[in-house]
Amino acid sequence: MGNIIFYVHDLRTSGVLRDTMMVAQSCAERHDTTVVAGYGDGFFRDAAERGSYRLKILRPAAGSVGPKLAVVPALRRWLRRQPPGVLVSMGNLGHATPYLATRGMDHIRRIYRISNEVTRGDGLRGALRDIWMRLLIGDAARLALVGSALKRYPPFGLAVNRGHAVEVASGVDCALARRLAQAPSPHRWFDEDIPVVLGIGRLRPQKNFDLLIDGIGRLARTRAVRLIIVGGGTQQERARLQQLAADHGIADAFLLAGETDNIFAWAARAAVFALPSRWEGSSLALLEALAVETPVVASCLAGDAVEVLDHGCYGLLFDGEDADALADAIATQLSDHPILPGARAQDYGLTGGVYLDLIEDALQRRPGAPFPMPA
Repeated sequence: MGNIIFYVHDLRTSGVLRDTMMVAQSCAERHDTTVVAGYGDGFFRDAAERGSYRLKILRPAAGSVGPKLAVVPALRRWLRRQPPGVLVSMGNLGHATPYLATRGMDHIRRIYRISNEVTRGDGLRGALRDIWMRLLIGDAARLALVGSALKRYPPFGLAVNRGHAVEVASGVDCALARRLAQAPSPHRWFDEDIPVVLGIGRLRPQKNFDLLIDGIGRLARTRAVRLIIVGGGTQQERARLQQLAADHGIADAFLLAGETDNIFAWAARAAVFALPSRWEGSSLALLEALAVETPVVASCLAGDAVEVLDHGCYGLLFDGEDADALADAIATQLSDHPILPGARAQDYGLTGGVYLDLIEDALQRRPGAPFPMPA
């Protein structure tokens, strides 16, 4: 039995946190497992406390997105008291904390889960991101790359070829999704005749909800349609998106629904799920929509969405930048002849076993031993 630690920055709703709880639950069946949160804030705190793993919170609250460096000393003190083991840093937002906290620690090996596109051409920030990723690669006992698109970054491609990194697609429990979808309707709009387009995700620039609001505004000129976005965000960002919806003439047809512990109740009743992201790794929200057989529209920029939808066989793709193209794709999916997802989600099952294999390899590996080459 080994000592496994999962680190997340906070407990707010996200695909990262849902994956963390699922994988930690799987690992807890065979190992001492602890989920460590830098901050105790978050809609999913109660759910995290109900897991069969231990939950350690370093700071009780931040009020918003807590600073990463502020929790480094607390994590370092806690890790010094732990037996040898593996720390899995699950979220891109939080990697700096365990990286800095473990300097000079040989008894805690690190696995970094990378789930966001690295090769975003944004000048100095892109150059700094490249340096940061190379530091993480050098520090990692192993790497988990969420989605096949991340191999486009040459250092990750090399790490996969060496066996240092493995690809892990997001996964979903289709049986659980269908069961949770039977919950009562979460909003009255789903009981009315006007179709609802659904977006899922934190209110952050990555998710490109500005473009989705623009696209729905264009579509609303020719037909009745509503837009709901489920996900947490700051009051400032909520106000900005509300104003943007008003500017596009859909203020009365737009809802920021906040966070939920049952996304399937929303996704199953939506007429269309839209994923307009500027970048992703492997979108869990996309698979959650597919699991309840909701027609989808996805950006070609959204990580492995092109692969998941098999180049348009299981949903419509658009270029990720053109609001008219997004509006046209949504209109097609609202028509009498949508492209349906069928059973595509069943090809993307739960990934707890993949992570467990990766973690157990890191637990057993001798320093300097060669990595297992991919099959």
